[in-house]
Amino acid sequence: MFWEQRGMTVEDVVYAEIVFALTMVVLEVPFGLVADRLGRKISFVTGVLFETLSFWILLQAYELSSFLLAMVLAGIGSAAVSGAEEALIYETMKQLLQKERFEKTISRLNATSLAAAGVAALIGAWLATSYELTVHYDLSLGCLMLAFFASCLLIEPDTSGRTVVPVTRRDRCRWQVFPSFARITLFSISFGTTITFLDEFWQLYVRDREIAVSWFGTILIGLMVAQALGNLLPKPNRPFVPLSVLLLVYAGGFILLSLIDSPWSVLVLFGLFLIYGWSEPVLTTWLQGNLTDDSRATGSSMVSMLESLVTIGVGLGFGQISQDAGLDGAYFYLGLVCGAIGAGLLIRYRKSRNV
Repeated sequence: MFWEQRGMTVEDVVYAEIVFALTMVVLEVPFGLVADRLGRKISFVTGVLFETLSFWILLQAYELSSFLLAMVLAGIGSAAVSGAEEALIYETMKQLLQKERFEKTISRLNATSLAAAGVAALIGAWLATSYELTVHYDLSLGCLMLAFFASCLLIEPDTSGRTVVPVTRRDRCRWQVFPSFARITLFSISFGTTITFLDEFWQLYVRDREIAVSWFGTILIGLMVAQALGNLLPKPNRPFVPLSVLLLVYAGGFILLSLIDSPWSVLVLFGLFLIYGWSEPVLTTWLQGNLTDDSRATGSSMVSMLESLVTIGVGLGFGQISQDAGLDGAYFYLGLVCGAIGAGLLIRYRKSRNV
């Protein structure tokens, strides 16, 4: 809504998402290599710094070019953090001989983060009724500055026992054809890409259902709680089939979202965030367990890079459909995309089991 006040349309926001994704595509793997070679901390600190700069630019933005510049800076920040963050946590727990608790730790960290976001949403909804929306960005900028100073205090895990092997083109090919890695990538793309557009535009969707702005904070808290509950729910030892089935249910949720024209469709929103929250730690743990120490940040960055590439392609379709058929049509389109990927994974799995 802040962007809309500054003259940006849904299509402009999609263009900004594409610029963000392109930046991620270009820089994900290089930053992953930096994190694997020079350490996780330097990459993490750099990322938080650029995220802070992006919010400062947003406060000055009144034209599309300024918003795009902010998205470039945010893309640099996200690319620097994405591979290093999970590797830093995983290797710290490995050093503490608590690697088996990584999934639970990630789940609890995500839940804590979502709880903090829920409190911020309550405060933000109250502020929106009395102040300009720029106040929210001022507060976010201040919090990011604190996060930058906190990141400078991080301690790098001991890497004395890790052998660094150059990442060659042959290694990349091995990763791309490795079955588990390919499946993880497809799941990450399916859940991560679609939740991006749900997270960006749910406010406009809810507004179109004639729900007052004063309820937005409560709704966001509900979405955060649903995602946090998903993070904390029990996880399976063999995640492939449960993830495939849930992806089909997730796809059906997007289709329902586009068909239900009433305030009760918010319940579908809660369900989608619950499913996404469940998938997050499962996919993170599955991925980290399939990567070696010398390629952990780079491998995570490669998954994120591929997700960004798909976000560009899906975003072009989303933006065009939203102009022609509104958000409902665009969400129906996302449901079809997820459904096709989920069905394809299950069919391929059944064929491999029959061979």
